[in-house]
Amino acid sequence: MSQVNPNPIKVWDWSIRVFHWSLPVLLFLLWRSAGDDMDQHMLLAQVLLTLLTYRIIWGFIGTPYARFSHFIYHPKHIFRYFLASAKPNKPLYLSHNPVGGIMVLVILATLLFQLTTGLFASDDIFYNGPLYMYASGATTKLMTFLHKKWFYWGILLIVGMHILAIVMYRLRGEGLVKAMVTGHKRVALERVADKLPIHASFPWLRFVVALALAVLPAWILFYYL
Repeated sequence: MSQVNPNPIKVWDWSIRVFHWSLPVLLFLLWRSAGDDMDQHMLLAQVLLTLLTYRIIWGFIGTPYARFSHFIYHPKHIFRYFLASAKPNKPLYLSHNPVGGIMVLVILATLLFQLTTGLFASDDIFYNGPLYMYASGATTKLMTFLHKKWFYWGILLIVGMHILAIVMYRLRGEGLVKAMVTGHKRVALERVADKLPIHASFPWLRFVVALALAVLPAWILFYYL
């Protein structure tokens, strides 16, 4: 019988959980405000840019399970995980598994691309992105098209894949949603492939540094340029 840890293991710190649950809310509000309330749309874009920048910084200096170095794996490891995941006793990961780590990078890259195109986009009436004047007409036209049309479907596709993965893992007994709500996981210890020492306290100094650095790009782009 599997040896189950009687005490849930702390995995996701509160800032990661706030980041995670803020994304769907922000994406919905950004979609709803586009073209109707551009003042709100621009403000929400600043919040999204700050959150994404924070997550990238936190991926290097944050709590152990949130770091990229912990859940970004070599392609050989990813391939072995694919093979092992088809077995009943597949390895469990407290942080993102090798495939989940790829999805994290894809989501971050997708949202950063969407934000970047928005910086050069224009509604041809009242609003231009903060970098609109620094690009040629052909570039801003392309960026506007990508921001409004083509990449919108890319985000929907990735969101759909993410939801599908959550459902599939739930059917196999892994409650990813609950873990991202509580921050804890309860798993069979002998099957855990990435167990780390438990972080006893939240690193507030590093958090303040990361947050300050995350606010800086949005402030420069939207208020200084």
